[in-house]
Amino acid sequence: MKYLLSQLKDIESMLRTGAILFLDYDGTLTPITKSPEIVDLPTETMESLRLLTQYFKVVIISGRSLADVREHTGLKGVYYVGNHGFEISGPRIKLVRSEAKRARPAIAEICGKLRKGLGKIDGAFVEYKVLTASLHYRAVKPRQIARLKEIFEKIAKPYTASGTIKVTRGKKIFEIRPNVKWDKGKAALWIIDAIDPKKKLTPVYIGDDQTDEDAFFVLKNKGITVLVSKRLKKSHAKFYLKSVDEVKTFLEKLTEMN
Repeated sequence: MKYLLSQLKDIESMLRTGAILFLDYDGTLTPITKSPEIVDLPTETMESLRLLTQYFKVVIISGRSLADVREHTGLKGVYYVGNHGFEISGPRIKLVRSEAKRARPAIAEICGKLRKGLGKIDGAFVEYKVLTASLHYRAVKPRQIARLKEIFEKIAKPYTASGTIKVTRGKKIFEIRPNVKWDKGKAALWIIDAIDPKKKLTPVYIGDDQTDEDAFFVLKNKGITVLVSKRLKKSHAKFYLKSVDEVKTFLEKLTEMN
C-alpha cells in the first residue's frame, strides 16, 4: 500500500472527471470510542463534506442503522448506507434488502438473550439495529472478555448453525447479520450502478474495519481504496492513512483541488 498523502498529485489527476466518495463512519470520519452512542461528526469534517458535495457524490457507509448515521451526520444531498449495506437512501434512490427482513425476529431474540446473559459483565453493550445487531466489548475489562465470548458463542450458535444469521468480527465488536450474500462491497457497486451507470466517476472508498475489506476487494481495479490504520496490515486497499485526523486532512486537500 502507498501512503495516500504522498500521492496527492496522482489522486488529483484521477479525480478530474469526478468521483463517488464512499466514507465509513466510526474509525474513519470519527474516532472509535467506548460508547458508540456519543460519537458525533467533528465540525471541521462536517464542513469539508458540505463543500465536497458541490463537486463529488458523497456516500456515508456504516454498520450503524441508517437512521442513526443520518442523525449523527445530518448532511443534505448525501447518500446514506446503513446496516452494512442492507439500507440505502439518498437523492432519488432507496433500498432495503427484503431478504434481510426475514431475519429480524431472530436478531431481536438474540439481542434479548444477550442482554440477559451479559447483564453481569460491565461495559458490554448490545446495539439492536433492527436489520442487524452489534455486541460491543471495548469497555469490558480484559479479565471478563473470555467469559463474554463464551456467552456470545453459546447464544449465537443455534442461529448460525441453522443458517439464519452470520457473525463477523471487527474492532472489539461482534456483528450479527442476516445470512445473506450482501455486504458493503455489493452495496457500493449497487450505488455506482444507480447513480453513475456510464461509469464516468472514480470510486474512492475510505474505511478502517474488516467489513470494509469487501468494498476494497470489489473496487480495487475500479478506483481508489484507502485503509485507515495506525499499523500496516494485510488489506485489499491500495492506499493507507494512519488516523481519523489524516482522513480529515485528506478531505480538506480534496476541497482545495476543486
